[in-house]
Amino acid sequence: MFPEKQHTDEECNELLKKIFSGYIDFLKAQIPDGWGKSDYKNYFHPTAEQQWEEHKSMNETWRSISKDKEEEVDKPFSEFHQDLNDLDEEKEPIKLLGYCLWDIFSENHSVIDADGVEYDLGSFRGCAGTIADLINDYYKERGEKSNLDYMDFYMGTIGQRNRVELLPFYEYIFTILKREKLDWLYFFPRMGLLNLSQETPMSPENYNPEKAMEEELKNKEIEDLKKKFDDDFKASFEEAKYKKPPATVLAYRKIYGDLPEGHPQKGM
Repeated sequence: MFPEKQHTDEECNELLKKIFSGYIDFLKAQIPDGWGKSDYKNYFHPTAEQQWEEHKSMNETWRSISKDKEEEVDKPFSEFHQDLNDLDEEKEPIKLLGYCLWDIFSENHSVIDADGVEYDLGSFRGCAGTIADLINDYYKERGEKSNLDYMDFYMGTIGQRNRVELLPFYEYIFTILKREKLDWLYFFPRMGLLNLSQETPMSPENYNPEKAMEEELKNKEIEDLKKKFDDDFKASFEEAKYKKPPATVLAYRKIYGDLPEGHPQKGM
């Protein structure tokens, strides 16, 4: 289902530039009163309530996997406050667009043309680096300095995407993709297992029963873990058929009028 041919780096950059070219007009229409008076500023400057909820959620997750159940103690709400001192109404919107671009072009999703050729921005890290370089160039052309790198966009909005409603940003990106006669293939998240073992089969003269048994047990553990991942994937894929799709998928449906290929609800 996923493409094997890719567009050149130059063609990928040209596509990204087209998305950036109309972004200012989109922002003016989306937030006519400015970034600082919109809820979008909360993405970079979460409210006290948002920080508190994220803090409690993180501690709850940590306690669920930690042997020391008392290791992380929830701070009182009074210790949290929204800090707007370093709010940047010009650069924060551009960065948020970069995060949303990562969400669509990375995470193993694919943007393709009518012939199935992909606009591949690279691996998770590579995609983040491509977006950082593009934004650095954007500011350089305006005589401004920007030293962003892949770490600024790595993993996109994961971890903060619930702070603001990102649907309009995704819709904007998909509007450009549809205008360019491009499509998007959705990849349902799946845990994989990479076996990095460099063990080579033992020759008959070097056969060691204990070593052979150890290797057999190790391989069985790997196979058991692979089966668990497969079972977990099947269960989560089935569950997703009856859950609200993520914002990226909802935005695609709004612009294209259908669900993307690869989503569990497609064809239901």
